[in-house]
Amino acid sequence: MPIGTRDPEHLPLLVDGAEENLRPSKGFLTRRSYRVEVVSAARECRYLLVPDSLGTSRLLRDGRLLGVFTSSGDGRVSADWEAEGASERARDPYDASVGYGLAAAFGTGAEPMWQLTLNAALNLWP
Repeated sequence: MPIGTRDPEHLPLLVDGAEENLRPSKGFLTRRSYRVEVVSAARECRYLLVPDSLGTSRLLRDGRLLGVFTSSGDGRVSADWEAEGASERARDPYDASVGYGLAAAFGTGAEPMWQLTLNAALNLWP
């Protein structure tokens, strides 16, 4: 992982001067176990960056897909944003800051469960 830790005590997140509650999961045998959650008191919402393929992760705000992020591992991040619906809260720079920051810090994507399980089993083999 590019940032080097998943310990939330060592991971402050400041967005537009507001400190947000960052909750990365432990990351083990499933793609979803590599998700990173941000509970935003400033915006009264919850963001979730969750891997959905080997190289990409989805950014959701309160369960609604905002976009799909790809990180090359060298700090470069790209995003494919979802079209906005008329009845939904519009995306804004705050959303983009959270998405790009999480993707750059934690990377995007994860291996499929079968491969993660096989790797864990092989690590136990003497």
